[in-house]
Amino acid sequence: MTQPSPLSSIFSETITIWPYRSLSPRGFAIFMAVLCGLAFSIGLGFFLLGAWPVIGFLGLEILVVWAVFKMNYRAAQKRQSVTVTDKEVTVRTTHPNGKTEENAFPTSWATVSISPSSAPDLAARYHQKITIRSHGVILPIGEFLHPAETPVLARDITDMVERARRAGIDHAHPRSD
Repeated sequence: MTQPSPLSSIFSETITIWPYRSLSPRGFAIFMAVLCGLAFSIGLGFFLLGAWPVIGFLGLEILVVWAVFKMNYRAAQKRQSVTVTDKEVTVRTTHPNGKTEENAFPTSWATVSISPSSAPDLAARYHQKITIRSHGVILPIGEFLHPAETPVLARDITDMVERARRAGIDHAHPRSD
């Protein structure tokens, strides 16, 4: 029978979060086709009235809408993975440009908090924020989530940390029945 090495983990859970976008690529193509068709019919009307410069502004409008949606889809590529083991809590953030940041906290010292503790109205200008803290380092989690998802994520991560701590304690002090 082999014993796990002191560096290996006996518990591991991962949760990955990303921003939600309700408009699919197919929906975006349909939206842009309808917008182009509408701009073409408006532009044709203005062209027939002799106001042909309006066509350029309509084209510019379509270009701006397309660019804004592309920027939105690029921002949606952000990912955060929270991996909890009996030894450490690791948060890996992948930005839309591909850059990755990784922060690790000892599980026994990591604290997951949500502030403010009571949920504000969904129409409020401020939202709850989730943070992981340890040894003076504070790391925000899921800043891009909808306010209704924030308390659920905080509870899920807190539960993961508690399960990891229990697994570490149970492994360090096995019961003898």
